[in-house]
Amino acid sequence: MRQVIIFTLTVASLSLVSSLSAQTTITDRPWDVSVGNGLWGVFLPKYELGVDGALNPMVQDSGDSLGYQGDLKLVRRFLHTRTSVEARAFYGFAQSSDSAFGESFSVMNPYDGDAMDATSGALSLKSELDHYGYDIGLRDTWQTRIGGLSAGCQFSYMMFDQQFDVTHEGSGLLEEELSSTLIGGKAVFGWEGFVFHQPSILDLTLGFYQLRSDYRATGEGLGGVAETYQYANPTTIEGAFTTYREVRKVRLGTTVAVTHLGKMPSISRSPNSQATIAMDDGLLLKLMFEILL
Repeated sequence: MRQVIIFTLTVASLSLVSSLSAQTTITDRPWDVSVGNGLWGVFLPKYELGVDGALNPMVQDSGDSLGYQGDLKLVRRFLHTRTSVEARAFYGFAQSSDSAFGESFSVMNPYDGDAMDATSGALSLKSELDHYGYDIGLRDTWQTRIGGLSAGCQFSYMMFDQQFDVTHEGSGLLEEELSSTLIGGKAVFGWEGFVFHQPSILDLTLGFYQLRSDYRATGEGLGGVAETYQYANPTTIEGAFTTYREVRKVRLGTTVAVTHLGKMPSISRSPNSQATIAMDDGLLLKLMFEILL
């Protein structure tokens, strides 16, 4: 599914090539401050808990959800030089739920891997994801015949806070938290010009991070608190396209972005042992509508 999405976005971007015309830079404003709100598509590793008699998961979160993301951007251009300072802060939120009823099922205790007391009845799952962070860095732009070509570097900080609340017959059974902290740097390469006569920016970003994932599980019937952590060094690849237009002297922007996360944590369960952290990849999609202040 993720490969199909990336292929579709690539084909769509290539179809715009015939409509491109270049300029050196798209603005001579020394400051740009923009506020954006939009849709956020999340494709993260799945979550499963409990099995029925046919060994199918009782409740699960596929990791694929649609949520909200907000951005605040600041660009400070030093006119008559190639250099600009860029900063961005962001927050995203998504949630999902699942429920099932079974006459006979088993739920594995994340503390020791044994079976918990819940063996029949209604099992419900509520999942929440908070994603926030910031980027700050420098960029140089060169004037060329095909438009403004730029390159830069950024310091980047991101958090993914996932919470999974499970209830049995309406009473709290288990709470699991998976927190991921990513700290690293980004290399940014961009182009500025016109697409369909509208000023536009195309950016390709490569990120290099250290990831720490912390897992914690609590519940009355666990017999203790299950905790563990794991380090990894993921890379990210992001493509973002922004086009601007002016409506009644107000500059509006539309951004489409896709980000591939090389490693993201998931919860792994094994009989007779504490739950651990496994790694898989992830994908983020963004459709953002911005107002330049």
